[in-house]
Amino acid sequence: MKRDWSKVAEVIESNNKFVFTTHINPDGDGLGSEIALAEYLRNVGKEVVIVNNSPLAHNYRFMDPDKEIIIYDKNEYAYLLEDADAFFILDISDWGRLKAVGEFIQNSGKPQVCIDHHHCPDGFSSLDFIDKTVSSTGELVYELLQYLNAEITPRMAEAIYTCILTDTGSFRFSNTTPRAHQIASELIQKGVNSHEIYRKVYEQNSRAKMKLLGMVLQKMKFECSGHLAWFNISKTMLDQSGASPWDTEGFADYPRSIQKVEVSVMFSELDPNRTKVSFRSKGRIAINSVAMMLGGGGHEFASGVLLDCSLKQANYIVIDEMNKLFE
Repeated sequence: MKRDWSKVAEVIESNNKFVFTTHINPDGDGLGSEIALAEYLRNVGKEVVIVNNSPLAHNYRFMDPDKEIIIYDKNEYAYLLEDADAFFILDISDWGRLKAVGEFIQNSGKPQVCIDHHHCPDGFSSLDFIDKTVSSTGELVYELLQYLNAEITPRMAEAIYTCILTDTGSFRFSNTTPRAHQIASELIQKGVNSHEIYRKVYEQNSRAKMKLLGMVLQKMKFECSGHLAWFNISKTMLDQSGASPWDTEGFADYPRSIQKVEVSVMFSELDPNRTKVSFRSKGRIAINSVAMMLGGGGHEFASGVLLDCSLKQANYIVIDEMNKLFE
């Protein structure tokens, strides 16, 4: 698809101070997109700060060695948002998942550019570049950088490669397109050490995380003749294992490796009356319709929702709806 990035170029050209942000609990795609595009803007003389609502998970800290990414605190960092000329919103088109930073941006009246690859209603920001068919937001950022004739620095290349690697599940998921492989190849040619990035992202698991995973696998439940697998992660399980909520990243994908399982659902207890639900599909059954019906969203085969109810209530509500997919 040939996209016209000229309006984004105009926003960059006509403004000087930018704030970048992404969704809560940022993943490799959100962080990589921020870092790559921010690096380019700084290289052409712009002022950029990355302001997120959540800290980096430990396996992504290599992407921000100088700790430049700011974790938003209204009392300490509101001035950064107030001083900005324009905003870039990356890898998210849902104001709810932008929390306090999003509230300010939404009401700022200043130019907003959203670059994302998730489903969203039309007219999210003042300038949307959203394409559900690409592998990652990083792929769109790479396309923008090419349009801008940017020199891809080693840090930018590493960041974009991390976007594609993580959002395609190491090139395993159904969003792994020829273009995703092509970009990865181009980045490796530019010097990206693919093995080293994989090691940093996926091979630094703590003992606590492995203990928690063992508990999860032992307590996993199956429905619909084994085509649906689901499990809970309660606060008690986190306490017993010594793991943190960050350690659960990737857990929703494990059941997809089980024979016959088509869909997996992970329930994470955030509070006694708040539960995060993550849906994953092997690619034959679309599950975002359930997430959207419950107030969430995402891709056809990877989506989620935050429910204001207990873990047990969430189990009942969600599994009842998931059963209908297999009728």
